[in-house]
Amino acid sequence: MLTRRARHREKYKSSKRIAVILLLLFLLCVAIWPHLGISEEALAVSANSSIQQKQYRVPQWRDILFSGVPGLNTATELKNPVTIKNKDSIQQVIRETLLFFIGVDIKDMRSIFQAEIPILAKFKAGPQTVSAMSLPNFPKFETKSSLPSGKPVVGLYYTHTAESFIPSSGAAHKPGGQRGDIVDVGEALTKKLGTYGISTLQNTTIHDYPSFMKAYDASEVTVRKMLAENPSIQMLFDIHRDADKRENYTAIVNGVEVAKIKIIVCVGQQDLVQPHWQQNHAFAKLIDAKLNQRYPGLSRGIQMENWRYNQHLHPRALLIEIGCQESSKEEAERGIEMFGDILAEIIEESNKQ
Repeated sequence: MLTRRARHREKYKSSKRIAVILLLLFLLCVAIWPHLGISEEALAVSANSSIQQKQYRVPQWRDILFSGVPGLNTATELKNPVTIKNKDSIQQVIRETLLFFIGVDIKDMRSIFQAEIPILAKFKAGPQTVSAMSLPNFPKFETKSSLPSGKPVVGLYYTHTAESFIPSSGAAHKPGGQRGDIVDVGEALTKKLGTYGISTLQNTTIHDYPSFMKAYDASEVTVRKMLAENPSIQMLFDIHRDADKRENYTAIVNGVEVAKIKIIVCVGQQDLVQPHWQQNHAFAKLIDAKLNQRYPGLSRGIQMENWRYNQHLHPRALLIEIGCQESSKEEAERGIEMFGDILAEIIEESNKQ
């Protein structure tokens, strides 16, 4: 009499044999499929022939099989499908049977490899490279050859110039119109971009004193002057720190604590027209995607606001919040330097276009 383990082994071998037989039947069906006159799938046709959408076709098993046998593909080339697929077709029955017995989905070629090599299921495809060319509404850069040599490409300014970090300065704002820690953070970005040979114009004019409420009115004057005097500027950033809890703005990147970065995009209002918001948003999405790709955890994402914050003055103007009042200046500087790596990558890509 067979033991329980032996019976289980015999049952498993029997299932395997059935699976192999079914798989051979499937391959036979694939080989004769084109001659049966049954279409794999019907293409949706719009009632309005002037409106066409791209159709993306998933590679089928026949494509994989025939690609390995020269001449077989052309000999069994399919015509344009005109027949609606029957839900209870032979292919569907085979698919469901194989899926039930051996866990292989014939419409997902990855499943057979994962079934035979289980460790493959633990691996995911690497992230696709993000570039400006893949984003709609992205405002194209001027090429390096068209820009005056030595002129600034990046512009920095500080609407809330007194913003500081409590662990470093003991206060959230420097008093009496003094420049706060946020200016030092911007200087760290300027130096980082300098290591890539990128010229940066940093304007440290105080805007939040004597009136904090009128800070954006004052900084708008500064931005207009910066752009008028430096038309070479390709991207413009208003550097801030947020008001939040430390745990919400701290990340471990490459083994060290850094302050997270949030990107603010303004869409304007009816009486505050913002003609560049879609371009600003596309620019923000590019930066955010590259931050997530290169430094996972550094970005806090993109926040949309119904204001302007001077972003109506340039198609690549953004407000950046680096850390919060409970972050240290050193953490913010480390985060902004990584942000500089991303800006340099974007500029380098634009020069190759």
